[in-house]
Order: sequence, then structure tokens, then C-alpha cells
Amino acid sequence: MSERVLVGAGVGTGIAIGPAFKYTTARRVSWDSDKAGSSRGLLAISAAIAQVETDLTDSAKGVDEESADILDALRLTLSDPSLLAGIKERLADGANSQRAVAGAFAGAAKALSSLGEYFAARAADVEELGDRVIQVLSGEHETQFPNEPFVLVADSVGPIEMSRLQGTAIVGLVISSGSATSHTAILARAANLPTIVSVLGAELIKGGDQLIVDSSSGQVLVNPDELEIAQYEDAVVKVITSVVVSGQDLGVELYANLGSSSEADSALAFGAQGVGLFRTELLFLGAKKSPSLREQVLEYSRLLSAFANKRVIARVLDLDTDKPLPFLTLTESGKYANRGFQALLANPVVLETQLEALAESSKHHPEAELWVMAPMITTSEQAKQFVSMAKGYGLTKVGVMIEVPEVCREDVLAEILSVVDFVSIGTNDLTQYTLGLDRANSAISLSDVRRPEVLTLIERVITVAKNLGKPVGICGEAASDPISAKLFIHYGVTSLSLSPALLPGLIRTLKN
Repeated sequence: MSERVLVGAGVGTGIAIGPAFKYTTARRVSWDSDKAGSSRGLLAISAAIAQVETDLTDSAKGVDEESADILDALRLTLSDPSLLAGIKERLADGANSQRAVAGAFAGAAKALSSLGEYFAARAADVEELGDRVIQVLSGEHETQFPNEPFVLVADSVGPIEMSRLQGTAIVGLVISSGSATSHTAILARAANLPTIVSVLGAELIKGGDQLIVDSSSGQVLVNPDELEIAQYEDAVVKVITSVVVSGQDLGVELYANLGSSSEADSALAFGAQGVGLFRTELLFLGAKKSPSLREQVLEYSRLLSAFANKRVIARVLDLDTDKPLPFLTLTESGKYANRGFQALLANPVVLETQLEALAESSKHHPEAELWVMAPMITTSEQAKQFVSMAKGYGLTKVGVMIEVPEVCREDVLAEILSVVDFVSIGTNDLTQYTLGLDRANSAISLSDVRRPEVLTLIERVITVAKNLGKPVGICGEAASDPISAKLFIHYGVTSLSLSPALLPGLIRTLKN
């Protein structure tokens, strides 16, 4: 399997495979040039602004209408009288040219941010405009991108840089900030550029790392193994040819693993019959405080509205040591410290707010079939506790994930399945803990899931669930592996959930 998997919000339906090119957008403002405010400084600034306006006009030629409108709006921003007034005021106070520009544009961006969420997103565009004016003013050379195919990895990329990337060898984009509705995301979607925004941990990617950018599931696979590369190379062909194959009549439901509501369209385009794993943690990752009830209701409602008359299985927040959240109390002890349901029990308000938001979203969209599950359940008592809490909020279909060997004993399984409505097997963690592997330092492959000690547990879970008439799904990476998928279907699994982009290839294999 991959060295690590990072998650964010996917934009579009594409897949990109290539080496990482790290790009820094740090601002550099000189203290030395034009030390005193002057008419010479104002003339130079005016010339720099005019140059940026020309560049934006040129970039808007030959692009789609929506992209042209974004670039044109940026160009008009440069002629805002309040910006020039702010620059003149700072020059009069003795600021040098670059400081005057930086201060004026920062002030304009701050004013936009104060107006609310939509305008806050536009504020980043204004900051990028200021950076570009300063770059021209300073005579700095623009970054030279590689001539060979590359995946750009950056903390942020604004519309101006996006326009510069047209015509380069870029094949994918990974950004640690932003949202799926930002101007950058809109431009990336229009350019059919596989993009994932709001990626926590993007700074861990090193230049030259091999990446798979799967915008259909919001996942970035860092240094994937040969099997994963082969799967996604096949999926790239499926994306290019836009071939979608129905998964009907295979005797198993085929669902999508998603990280955000923005990925719903791609999941449906690839033929997903529903959502088998909605990773709700994207709302939480990188946040300084827990998302509000309203924020969560909006996100869950967007997802449910996209899957009318289909099943959506949402997993409540799954915390592990790779996903630090400063507002959570950590659980210090035990083999599974800071993981799954144990971590949620230490933060009851976070869990209760999430359950309330899921229940309220379901009431708003009863046409979608919402199921909710807890991650990393380690005892039957935890399963009973989660079911009681979730049903107390009015959620009707409540289940748990089977991810540790301790709950795969027949007696424990029977106790769990007596209270839950369904179970889902997370093959990644189950394999890791069963084989005693450390994912941070040991290579785990998809074939490890087929080792006898792991398969024995998976078959047992499926058999016990089937005997009790409870649905059982697979939502780990092994669900996309044709060999493993055929085994799971033979055992009697009721659903498989995987990256949307890998669905067509799996369906073809299962039909043959």
C-alpha cells in the first residue's frame, strides 16, 4: 500500500499520477527599495499594476466563460480607487513601494474577510493580486515549472498562478488550503485538472515523491506500490474515455468512499450505487475549533441531497495520530489510544454535536437513506453505547466498523451484532493490527489482506453477520482489489466500497 494517504476535498473526476513539485507562495517584501515614499515609487507601482492588468487580459483569452469572468473580475479589482488611495496614503507616510502595495492589498483583503464566508474566499484572490504586483515591481523572476509531467504541491495557488499553469506539464494539483468552491477550484475544474484542496499533511510530501491524485475520492496516495499504480493507471484510461459500466446484477452493492460532498457528482458519474464510507473528518481536520452544528448540517445535507433514493453510510469522526486536532482531549492509554470511538468518548460534546447534525440532515433529506457508524470499536460495550447514543438522536440505522482482531471472536461478534443494524469491515486497520504491522515503518500491501490469519477473521465476521441477517460491507482499500473482492463476495459480503474512479475497472473484472 502507499507510504501514506492524505485526504482533502476532491475537485472534478480526474486522476493524476506523477512526481511532486513543491511550490512556495511565501511573500517577500523588501524593506530597502524606495525607502522614502515618492512620485517615482507611485509611477513604478502604477506601471506594475498596468502590467498585471495586461497579463490578466491575455490569460482570459481562449478560456471558458466562467474562467474568463474570474480573471476579468480580478483585473477590475486592480482599478478599485480605494486600493490606489491606500497605496498613496502609505507612500505619504514614508513606506517603500513594496510595503505600500502589500499594506493596501492586505487591508482590502481584511475588509473582504470581515464580510463573511463567501467574501473571505475572495480575500485570498486579492492577496494574490498584491503578491503579483509586488513580484512585477521587484523584477522577480517567475517560478520555472518542470518540462516533464508533475503534480504541483502548494500551500495555496490563486487564479493568477492557475492561469500561468496552463500550457505547462502539470497533471495534478494538491493544495493544503482553500475549498471546493474557491476560484482556484473552479479554474481547475474547467481545465480538467485533477485537484484536491484542503489537504492536511501536504507539507509532509517531499519533492520528487510519486503521487496519485484521486480527485474522485479526495485522496492523495504518497509513494504508492506497484499494484496501486497499476489500478489507477487503468482508471486513468476509464476517466479519459468516460466509460461507465453498471454494477447491477453482481450480487453485491458497489459504493463509493468519499471525503466531501464536492465529490458526489464524480461518484455518481462512475456508477456508484451509494456511499459506503463518508469520511466526516474532513470538516474537522486542520480546524482550530470543532465545526458548529450549522456547518455540519450544511455539509451533510449537500451530500444527502446528491444521493436521493440511495444509501449513504457516514462514519463519525475517526481520529488517529496522523490527524491532530488541537481542540480534542486525547486518550493517553491503551493499544488504541487516540483512535476511533475511544477518542470520541473522551470528547462527548463533539460526538453529540455530530450525531445531532447527522440526524437533522436526515430529517431535511428523508429521500436519502442515511446510515451512521462508529470507527474502531474495541468492545461490545462500546458498540452498545454508540447505538444507544445515535438512536437517542433519532438515527434509525446504526452500525460499527470492525477494525481490530479483539472484536472478531464469535462471542464478541454475536454480542455486537445483536445490537447494531450493520457492520463494515475496515481492512486496512484490521490487517495492520492482526499482523502486528506498523504502517508508519512497515510496507503493507493489498496482498497482506489475503494472508490466512486476516482472511480467517474477515470470513468469520461475514458469516456471523449473514447468519444473523445483518448487512456487512467492506470499505477498506482491499475492496478495490479484484482478487480480494471476489473472495469477499464468495464469503457473502453485501457491499463493497472503494474510490469512485476504481469502480468501472472492478465492475468489468467482476463481470468477466
